[in-house]
Amino acid sequence: MTAGLQLKNIVKRFGDTTVVQQLDLDVNEGEFVVLLGESGCGKSTTLRMIAGLEDPTEGSIHIAGRDVTALAPMQRDIAMVFQNYALYPHLDVAQNMSFALRLAKRPKAEIDQRVAAAAKILNIEHLLARKPKELSGGQRQRVAIGRSIVREPQVFLFDEPLSNLDAKLRGHMRAELAVLHERLGKTTVYVTHDQIEAMTLASRIVIFDKGRIQQVGTPSEVFNRPANLFVAGFIGTPTMNFLDAQVGERNGRRVLCGAGFAFPVPASFDVRGAGVSVGVRPQAWRLAASGVGHLQMQVTVAEYLGTESVLVGHLAGQPAQRLTAVVAGHRQDLVHQTVALEADVLALHLFSKTDGSRLAA
Repeated sequence: MTAGLQLKNIVKRFGDTTVVQQLDLDVNEGEFVVLLGESGCGKSTTLRMIAGLEDPTEGSIHIAGRDVTALAPMQRDIAMVFQNYALYPHLDVAQNMSFALRLAKRPKAEIDQRVAAAAKILNIEHLLARKPKELSGGQRQRVAIGRSIVREPQVFLFDEPLSNLDAKLRGHMRAELAVLHERLGKTTVYVTHDQIEAMTLASRIVIFDKGRIQQVGTPSEVFNRPANLFVAGFIGTPTMNFLDAQVGERNGRRVLCGAGFAFPVPASFDVRGAGVSVGVRPQAWRLAASGVGHLQMQVTVAEYLGTESVLVGHLAGQPAQRLTAVVAGHRQDLVHQTVALEADVLALHLFSKTDGSRLAA
């Protein structure tokens, strides 16, 4: 596919502080890419550089093959949707949506046609005469999105657009955004700290930490094959369990073992000698029918979620080693009990203790 957006060797400094470090990213035309990370990781600064609201210290930005690094925002053929909607309170919905077109002195017939088409896509045709104060949060966000749609840009930019909405409405708007992208097929870059938004919306996720890209991949790739310890701990709810282990031998078989646990090492795992960090997703644990399992967990809390329970506790005899497991059903009966847990060894994630990188399986 052709590149809808290219970031080449991007660096951004504020004084002596480097907030984006040597960033390279290609976004395919029509792709929905999510920039994901904690606050202060550089994702919003990257979006602002794409929009032209910040200038890169080094590097270049290309949209549809055109170098836009030195161009003003209005010359970049982009549209941005902000977290706070940024609607004009004295204008009605139709006037808010058409503002940029009227500023560009587009013909009235064209403006009316574009506004009507966008309103139909977003199901806000009945709101066109209302002022922002008469709208709900979700309706205001639809208007902000509609204002972007009428411009028919090359690239849509979203800066945490759902963070001001309540949980139920966020879920509804996520689905609407997915449908909208399917209809429009436009290149989209979306910034969020919410991994659920990233996992449900993205064609690919770009995971940031301390101004650097840690991994770029599909939701399935970053969840099932995290590139390093940071990604493994960041993606997934509840977060992954990590156990420090050594490669040893028991009864003639290689094992990953530590204080109070042992896992057999599959032949496909390239692990030799050095200490490793073993990652186990909470969903990968199961209660061992034999009562032995790979380790013993002292349960302190059982959070019932309707169809499953999240068990929180620690490795038996190791109170500093926190553990989390997700099991089926209502299991309040396990609180203050010691339970045996086991996991499919092929579901284990292994990482280098030296640099945190994923070890090949």
